[in-house]
Amino acid sequence: MAAPPSSITSSFPVPHAIMKNSLSILSFILFLSPLFAMANTSFGAENTEGIKYDLFPEILKEEAVGRLNELGKVSDANGYLERTFQSPASIRAGNLLRAWMEDAGLKTWVDQMGNIHGRAEGINPSERALLIGSHLDTVIDAGFFDGSLGIVCAISALKALNSSGRLGKLRRPVEVIAFSDEEGVRFQSTFLGSAAIAGILPVSALQVHDKKFVWLTQKLVFVRIATVSQ
Repeated sequence: MAAPPSSITSSFPVPHAIMKNSLSILSFILFLSPLFAMANTSFGAENTEGIKYDLFPEILKEEAVGRLNELGKVSDANGYLERTFQSPASIRAGNLLRAWMEDAGLKTWVDQMGNIHGRAEGINPSERALLIGSHLDTVIDAGFFDGSLGIVCAISALKALNSSGRLGKLRRPVEVIAFSDEEGVRFQSTFLGSAAIAGILPVSALQVHDKKFVWLTQKLVFVRIATVSQ
């Protein structure tokens, strides 16, 4: 067995069920209400200038459900969903999510572990950020909503705020994160993405390889999601 490549640092500077649409909508309402409260915005309400924020049906339902279906088709396998850490499908899905983040008015970047970030600064950029998100990778033969729902919900919420002119009025920064690895299918090392964010990733977690003896550190050297707009 070949020796693993030189390790990269483990400290990072950056902070199967099918669900019916009605349940998805309920999830959106429960999940997104705190964000809209931060911006003093309510669904279907009018502000003091008489502007109606009736964005729920379009952005928080139809578009979000369409994006979930689109993301669910990005797979390394034929006939079922499989998207493992830094696989070709994972790269494609990451680029898609990053484009949606930018469409929502967020500043985007990718960290050293391949986590995709989208951030809105709000009116107090020095405040601690509210982090929202979920994992981009999947198990083998995954459901469309496992992981993806948490990312798409968050992007949709911030897009609704941006469309209503309230994104810049949030009382603290809000950051959407698509974690690169949670399931650990490829390298049998779960929660790599969130452990890196939390600053608790041991160097030993990087000294692993997949079934084809591709070392994890090799994949991190060639993180292929574009990083031009930080």
